[in-house]
Amino acid sequence: MNDLVIRGGQVIDPSQNLNGLYDVVVSHGKIVSILPPATTPAEARRVIDVRGKFVVPGLIDFHVHVFPGVSHFGIEPDSTCLSRGVTSVLDFGTAGGLIFEGFRRFVIDEAETRVLALLHIAGQGLIGSVGNPPLLGELHDLRYCDIETVQRVVAAHRDVIAGIKIRLTANLAEGGRNEAGGLERAREAADLVGLPLVVHSPNSTLTMEHILDRLKPGDVLTHCYHGKNCGLVDANYRIRTAIRKKLETGVLLDVGHGFASFDFHVARSLIDQGILPDFISSDIHYYNLHGPVFDLVTTMDKFLHLGMSLPEVIRRTTQIPAKFLGHENELGTLKPGAIADITILELQDGEFPLVDSEGRVEIGRQHLEPTHVFRSGRQFGVLPRPERAMP
Repeated sequence: MNDLVIRGGQVIDPSQNLNGLYDVVVSHGKIVSILPPATTPAEARRVIDVRGKFVVPGLIDFHVHVFPGVSHFGIEPDSTCLSRGVTSVLDFGTAGGLIFEGFRRFVIDEAETRVLALLHIAGQGLIGSVGNPPLLGELHDLRYCDIETVQRVVAAHRDVIAGIKIRLTANLAEGGRNEAGGLERAREAADLVGLPLVVHSPNSTLTMEHILDRLKPGDVLTHCYHGKNCGLVDANYRIRTAIRKKLETGVLLDVGHGFASFDFHVARSLIDQGILPDFISSDIHYYNLHGPVFDLVTTMDKFLHLGMSLPEVIRRTTQIPAKFLGHENELGTLKPGAIADITILELQDGEFPLVDSEGRVEIGRQHLEPTHVFRSGRQFGVLPRPERAMP
């Protein structure tokens, strides 16, 4: 007898080009089959009727910060991600090599949410940039960007480390003086360990051309829709030809909404010019959990509002991130034999205020609300969106 049948929902699984009414059969934490409703075996230990809702692979948030108690950005993954329909996350370099062992022991190995990670090129990770301006950025001293430490830590934790991260922002790098040197070290480290390089660029003193010249196919530029210095658009919101040509070589784009990195004007203009994100991600952390980010589905709502179809939004939060992470046969899919990570979404109609990182408000007409979430076939509770004021 199977453990679970999720009955009557509209299955959207871009990895199989599925978009229709199916029943999903689960046993022993794996997908057994996806069948037309009339052909599904009646016997199961549990049957859930989800008619009128969407059944999708467990959502993957490609950009989060979940190292609470060590990084001031860190939040608890289970109560903020899993409880809002996200079964897997990629921590975006909150930990560097000096503290990654603790991140592994106390977060990755303990969370119910599946946590994979980028390793920050700076050994201390994101622990020192409190204040405005930051009292001490992670690129204050390039001696922290120790390549031997990166090699040692990746060798010990390659099963969970998916790339090397660097933040290129002037006030995190001694007024920009250490940005170019930090980028060269990050590039060298990524090449030595054979992992992608992931770069954050808002308010860098470097040019976008300088950064993209150091990125290779499969590397990632995050915060692709910000309107600050060192972005993808000029003053007229147009992408320069040289930048477009470099992106066409295979550099990947991550939304990374965050507190300060998503501008509706930039996003709409770039999408109209055919510059689409590979990954739709929240960049959720302590400073945006209670707005303007809230959760991954709110960021997904914004791309529905910008005209992207629901299957393409789902593709960028399931299939594409799973492929980047090297788990496309297990995650981001409902193929038989895959891990039974499943998110059930209700698409609500109405008027929903959507706020970008510049404080602009637009009114969306649809909202995705998670109603059920399963991690390896086990159901977890869904919590309301975190609306309360930040402490």
